[in-house]
Amino acid sequence: MNDNLPKEYFDLIRKVVREKNQNGTTNERPLKRRRRQRDKLPTIVTPSIPVEPDVIINLDSDDDKDQEQPQKDEPTNIVNRSTMEEIPSEGSSLEGSASEYDSDDFEDVSDTEPNENKIKNISVTIHKKTEPKEVKNSQVRNMCCSEEKKRRRSMHMLQLVCLMSHGSIRNRWLNSSKLMRKLNRLIPDKTLELLHPKRDNEMILRSTRKLLDGLKQSMEVWQKHWKIVQKYHNSTGLYMKMWDELSKDTQTNTNASQTMMTKQTFIRQVLKGVGDRDIATQGFVSLLRSCNVNARLVMSCQPCDFTNLKENELPCRTSYDDMVKYPIFWCEVWDKFSKQWISIDPMNLKTIEQIRHITKMEPKGVACCKRNMIRYVIAFDRQEGCRDITRRYVKWLNAKVRRRRITKDSDGLQWYQRVLNALHHRKRTKIDDYEDEYFQVRDDDEGMPDCLADMKSHPYYILERDLHSNQILRKNCKECGYLNLPNNKGMIKVYARRDILDLKSGRQWYNEGRILKKGSQYLKVIQRKTREGEMEDERLYARDATELYIPPLATYPLGEISKNTFGNIEIFVPSMIPGNCCLIESPVAIKAAKFLGIQFAPAVTKFKFERGSRAKALISGVVVAIWFKEAMVTFIDGIEYIEEENKRQEEEIQSLELWRIFLTKMRIKEDLNNTYGIVRETEGRLDKVESEDEINEEGGGGFFVDSNSHNNKPREQEEANEELEEEELEEEELEEEELEEEELEEEPDDGIDDEYATFMDDIS
Repeated sequence: MNDNLPKEYFDLIRKVVREKNQNGTTNERPLKRRRRQRDKLPTIVTPSIPVEPDVIINLDSDDDKDQEQPQKDEPTNIVNRSTMEEIPSEGSSLEGSASEYDSDDFEDVSDTEPNENKIKNISVTIHKKTEPKEVKNSQVRNMCCSEEKKRRRSMHMLQLVCLMSHGSIRNRWLNSSKLMRKLNRLIPDKTLELLHPKRDNEMILRSTRKLLDGLKQSMEVWQKHWKIVQKYHNSTGLYMKMWDELSKDTQTNTNASQTMMTKQTFIRQVLKGVGDRDIATQGFVSLLRSCNVNARLVMSCQPCDFTNLKENELPCRTSYDDMVKYPIFWCEVWDKFSKQWISIDPMNLKTIEQIRHITKMEPKGVACCKRNMIRYVIAFDRQEGCRDITRRYVKWLNAKVRRRRITKDSDGLQWYQRVLNALHHRKRTKIDDYEDEYFQVRDDDEGMPDCLADMKSHPYYILERDLHSNQILRKNCKECGYLNLPNNKGMIKVYARRDILDLKSGRQWYNEGRILKKGSQYLKVIQRKTREGEMEDERLYARDATELYIPPLATYPLGEISKNTFGNIEIFVPSMIPGNCCLIESPVAIKAAKFLGIQFAPAVTKFKFERGSRAKALISGVVVAIWFKEAMVTFIDGIEYIEEENKRQEEEIQSLELWRIFLTKMRIKEDLNNTYGIVRETEGRLDKVESEDEINEEGGGGFFVDSNSHNNKPREQEEANEELEEEELEEEELEEEELEEEELEEEPDDGIDDEYATFMDDIS
């Protein structure tokens, strides 16, 4: 290998050795370098290519990658271990090499060596040993399945309806005249005057102050009247229960009828002043109503939390005192001077307040919120009105509470409104208008959420990254604020939803009865998938770039209507109907128009989407000129009447046929009974005959039975049976003929019409 080194290499070595000798360095041989293990030696692969090839050194730390297989197309030279040891290394091995070749005995070598003897470029690739990552055991997610989610949502709705119905029933009980007449005696005259103060025009707050004093004195009177405060019979009352507690209650609550309270029991407990906190608060509402005060019962409904998706949850260890710290029922009194409702809790918190932003009724603390979570606050007034007043008692309704309500989606909101309307039994008043104005002010004062999770589906604010593909921000709009991202990742802008523009394509705007204006500019381009599976650009436009579509009028007097290439007209909204035409929706409209011979256009009112994203047009009627409307409607009514009459006749004929068969069977049965007598115990005899046949087939007494024994019956017995059957048939025929003659001699009654007489003749 030393013969392959160039001349310049030895000149450099001599120069370095001379410099060391001049500096007085000793020519000591350095310590030997520790050899590597045999299985960890590198492999030098040099491909034999005419051009100056590179020498690739792979230093692999893995045992299974010590040797690389060369490519099959290119021959390679693998340097062995003994050859590698002769190559001087850097550092310590450099001086040893210099002393070895420090001699003048070398002869000059001409610089006419081939190119392959020159030093080659060396490329070193070091592969770091990669330890296999330990696969962590995936923890089982404590989350219920989709069926359980639907069940919990349904149970939440069912419990909410039951709780609201419970509050409505108790509110009606409070209007009992017997109850209020006896409770009115508890209020002294001075307190009664304070409950109805006169209006102070100079300072309205004085009147409000007198009302508050009267309510305070009434609450003190009621606390003295209520002697015993009992605990709830089922340990939780109407407070919220966990999902695993529901199944236990259904198993243990077998004597629910014994604990059910009636109206008489309720009135008796209120008059005696004995019962739990809920009954005490309800009785206080009846006390105020007996004094002619506009008081309403407020109930915080606590159905199970359907947003809790844990399949297995820890048992709730909330103490009884923490649970009843905040009330389920309380009272509200209308202040006609300040146009506000005053909240009163006579049993739990024992407080009176006029709520502005933060209320004492809202539970605070982890222990209290496990059983009492404000989501639905319902008010029941003395005129059996029902209103949702959750906005008054919750600070972050849109940010936090709304996510736990059934009204967070459109379907749940519609269902909830239907329930409220079913329990509301009075007309709208000015008090409702004042309350709605207050709720609107509270919505505006709520402000922007300070948590990233609260921004999801917020009705008033939205993040820029949450915009849909068909939404953009309004031009020159400003952000409402900024929100910090977790882990100090920066800030994100928050915009108002009113600054969001919903964009649609030209076809989508046409489906809503609008078309693009001339020269309108698109605001966004998105990628959409065609039926062939290819992607293409789709331009989206804002509503400002469209105008109302005005269809062409029908010609007079023929009433010709312009149609599309498919021979129909598209009517997706009422504005797409031509001005002098009308839409007649009926399954027989096309049949009627063809029979009358008038001009019409089949109306496509919607599409039905089938498999493969294919839309099928549904024709629900026709569009005709307005002067043909009366004729079309009259003819359609006639067709529908004829079809109904035909259907009725078919059903009548079918019923008459069934009656004919039934009467025929009854007549035959009666004839058989008259001739042969009533047959009884038929089933027992048949079973007896079958059992005798089985015994005969098996053979009795252990004797062998001949297989042809059943076929060897006496011929005489068979002939006798045949004669008996013939006689019976002859007798039946004679009896039928006699019955027919008797029926022909009888005349039909006067009350039977001709059709029924014909029917009887057919039967006979």
